[in-house]
Amino acid sequence: MIVIGCSHGKHLARKIAKKATCAYGEVRQSFFPDDEQHLFLYGQVERRKAILVQSFYNAPDSCLMEVLLLAWQARQMGATSVALMAPFFPYMRQDRSFHLGEVNSIHALGPVISAVFDEIFILDPHLHREKTLGHIFSIPGHRLTANPLTAKAIKSLKNPLIVGPDWESYKWAQRTAELIGAEATILRKERFGARSVDVQFPKKIPVKGRHCVLIDDMISTGHTLLETIKKLKSSGAKKITCYAVHGLFVEGALEKLMKTGASVITTNSIPNPAGKIDVSGLFAEKLGK
Repeated sequence: MIVIGCSHGKHLARKIAKKATCAYGEVRQSFFPDDEQHLFLYGQVERRKAILVQSFYNAPDSCLMEVLLLAWQARQMGATSVALMAPFFPYMRQDRSFHLGEVNSIHALGPVISAVFDEIFILDPHLHREKTLGHIFSIPGHRLTANPLTAKAIKSLKNPLIVGPDWESYKWAQRTAELIGAEATILRKERFGARSVDVQFPKKIPVKGRHCVLIDDMISTGHTLLETIKKLKSSGAKKITCYAVHGLFVEGALEKLMKTGASVITTNSIPNPAGKIDVSGLFAEKLGK
């Protein structure tokens, strides 16, 4: 078996290989003047299972093309099978077509990935209506979660209130709260656009003087969290900490959140200054099974 660090997966791939006591290979990527990729796969792939590690952040389209080309190359070099490990996997927001001509992106992408790879591992995929990866991919799909790691990180807090800033985040908040025996609540969110939201408590929750822990799977623009923090502070929260699995932090989101006085902690599924929770062990464990 060989673990291969792709352009956006090298920050975790070497750790995964070391923890799983596997061989490690790497990708060299450059671009032609028209932005077409030029790729080299370095590593002893022949007669081995090749594991491509790619986190699809910042440039998801480029990352997708990269892994498709590398999967083909790994087979050309004699790999017995090719798997994809995705600490962050893209195009999962759109899982239905609500208007004529609207692309159902995850179900369009699923067959493509299934045709190229033999197996896929995804950390906390951004699923809404779909409940399993089996509805998306025809290959074995493994759904990893950082919930136990997040729970471990906040277990020492005294009487925390776990808050899901919207319904989509509630499953992460509820599962984490159950793991540590804490109280959890969810806020109602009304979205007026991609960058405009309002949040409200569905019932009266004792917030004053408490350490409120916001938990979500992903922070992108951070607008929902910013509105939630504003609401919690006006209700008398003593301290606010935001935990998320995937820290995309577009449009200066991390800086905006930090300015509120809240602490922000994510996993390192995407490399960022708040990525304090290491998820490499979760992937390494899967390779040992």
